[in-house]
Amino acid sequence: MTLDEIRVEIDAVDGQMKPLFLKRMECARSVAETKAATGGEVFVPEREQAIIEKRAGDTGEFYDMYVAFLRHLISVSRYYQYGFLSEMQEQALSACLGRAGLDGSSGHRQVEISFCCQQSASDLNLYLDTVKLNGVLINEMKLCTEDGVQKVRMILDGNLGERRMRRLICQLYKETEQFAVVALRS
Repeated sequence: MTLDEIRVEIDAVDGQMKPLFLKRMECARSVAETKAATGGEVFVPEREQAIIEKRAGDTGEFYDMYVAFLRHLISVSRYYQYGFLSEMQEQALSACLGRAGLDGSSGHRQVEISFCCQQSASDLNLYLDTVKLNGVLINEMKLCTEDGVQKVRMILDGNLGERRMRRLICQLYKETEQFAVVALRS
């Protein structure tokens, strides 16, 4: 096959994937609506691991790449679901601010956060993607790794009154270890 013929084939495959992706997002919305009614958690690591193990087992040399693809797809799905769960967002924000002794209604233009994640799982990549999906800019980021645990501190541009920031804070609060809102900056 020529390069042009291969590109035509890739375009055809991408065309087949798009409606499947859209269907998956419709299902994610239904899941979010059900979880909003029942109070279920969006992030269920055991379920996600079972999905990955079941679906990636027969991918041969592409195993690691397919696992990365599935993890990203599932992360995007969770991002979408959190957008429908305003009550969960409020609870997460209230918990974070309460622990930090902060008042989220004060005028601020930046939110400083910290969290930890396992280095071996490459979760940090997914969390950075989540920041990007929410359209939030990272003004500053510090990372150190100790005993396989990545400790992250970020200063995010934005305000807790913004929908995108609330969704992001909720998702990171629910999915990372030791999540904290450290400061609100003017």
